Order: sequence, then C-alpha cells, then structure tokens
Amino acid sequence: MNLGGSGEPHSLEADQVVSAIERACESDLRTALRLVARYSAYWWSNGLQDEAAAAAERVLSMLGRTVPVGLDEEYLLAVIHGAASAEQEQVELAQQVVLTSTGPFRYSVTVLLWSLVFGPFEPAAVVEDVLERNEAGDAWTRAAVELCRGYPGLTTAAPGDAAQSLRTALGRFRMLEDRWGMFLAVNALRQVVDEPLDVTTEALRLAEHLCLAEETGLLLCERAELYRRMGKLEDAHEDYGQALSIGEHADLPETVAAARVGLARTARGAGNLPAARAHLSAVLAIPGLELAHDEAILELAALNASEASA
Repeated sequence: MNLGGSGEPHSLEADQVVSAIERACESDLRTALRLVARYSAYWWSNGLQDEAAAAAERVLSMLGRTVPVGLDEEYLLAVIHGAASAEQEQVELAQQVVLTSTGPFRYSVTVLLWSLVFGPFEPAAVVEDVLERNEAGDAWTRAAVELCRGYPGLTTAAPGDAAQSLRTALGRFRMLEDRWGMFLAVNALRQVVDEPLDVTTEALRLAEHLCLAEETGLLLCERAELYRRMGKLEDAHEDYGQALSIGEHADLPETVAAARVGLARTARGAGNLPAARAHLSAVLAIPGLELAHDEAILELAALNASEASA
C-alpha cells in the first residue's frame, strides 16, 4: 500500500501517533495535516477509527474552513476521519476536492475511505468516475477499487457483476494478507450471493480474528438464522447462544436482544415454548430497544398462537 511517504508508521503506538499530531497542531498545521494523511493507512489496518477521528477533529478545529494550498487530499482524508463532527462547510470543501480533481489519489487508502464514508451519498456516476481514476494504482488500491465496485449501494453494478468484483477484491486482499480488506469484501459478498452460509462463516472467522465483538455477535445471529431456516435447530441454538454470551460479556444490548429473539424462535421451533417465552420476556425487559421490542412482540404473538393450537 502506498502510504504517501517514507518510513514505517507501525513503529509508533496509537496514542503516540495522536500525541505527535497534537504537538504539530501547536506549531505547524501543515505538518499536522500531513501526519493525519500519513497515518490513515495505519489507522485503517489496525481498526483504530476512534484514534483517527480524534486526531482529525483536532486538526480540523484548528484549520477551520481553509484548505491549505497543495494539501487538498490531506484535507479530504482529515474530513473523512472526522466526518462525524466536521462542519458542513468542511464536508462541502472535501467534496469539492473530489469533484474538481481529475487524476488518481496520491494515498492508496483514500479511494476506499472516501467510497465508504461519502460514496453512499454521491451519485453512482461520481463513484464510478473516482474508481476509474484509481484503477491503475498499486496492488492494494486495485483491490480497494474492486471492493468498492461490488459494495452494495455504491455503484449500479448488477448483482452478478458485484459478486465477481467482490470475489476479485477478496482474492487480492488475501494475497496482500490484509484481513480488514478481506473482512469488508466477505461481509459485502454475503449480501449479494444466493447462498450466503459459507461466506457468512468466513466473515465470522475474520471478525473473530480481528477481535470485532459486535460484528462477531451479529454474524453469529445471521448464521444462526440461516441454520434455523434450514431446519438445523441445534446449530442455530449454538450460534445464538454464543452471540448471547458475547453480547452480555461486551455489554452489547442490541446483540443480546437479537440473540434472545433468535433463541426464542429456535425454542418455539423445537417445541420448547416455556424457554421461548423466557427469552422474549428478557428482551422486553431491556430498556431503549424499540425495534427489538417490536420483534419480541411479534414473536410473542406467534408463540401464543402456537400454544393456542397445541
């Protein structure tokens, strides 16, 4: 991957990177902005979105609504990382960087981050133009372009073409041993294939390897639902049970609720109506989860119907 500079960013710990950027903000904003861009790939490859956002927000708060001369792409990357708190005018300036440029990005990671953060809000033609401008980049960039071409909602690619692009991206990221890229490709692929069980299992394996607790729990629930629909109730029960344990351990109430609703459906399918009712009661006792409560109420109605017909 072209990191846009010399040296190896992985030699610094995440907090040291942010500290270096904060120090640069006090003396040289141009250097601070370059550092944000320089470490974008480091943050990406290590799943450090919070650290990236903190550093970018600090730099953007100092820069305000000014794009430093010659640092257009660096500014764009800062806005991408700090998108959640960036001012609307800063977002618009970043969008203009993309719309007015004609060549490829200088940093490999830009095409992927821009596509995932801002791409869903841009016309498909704009996304496709950006991808075309970057398809001749290094191996990592080419993998990222294929990922974005197949990513749901970004382009007008037909399902078959999207699946092929995602498989190509997966193969390229696998050759580069980039597990984050592999995870994104597999996670997108399972949304466009007709039989997603094997792909979901691979996504689950990658999520576990990357220590993504929330994603692991949700993928377990999704695979469990596939098993349940196939009539494999024991496999479904095992996956839902693992998801419940992860959700409780990591304090993820949405995951806990999804797992319990799934366990209730599985128990009802196995004829264990008391267990199903206990899981649904537990979901309804979790505060602030309206969608989960609606799901539990619907399942409770199905449970009551099963009891009435027994």
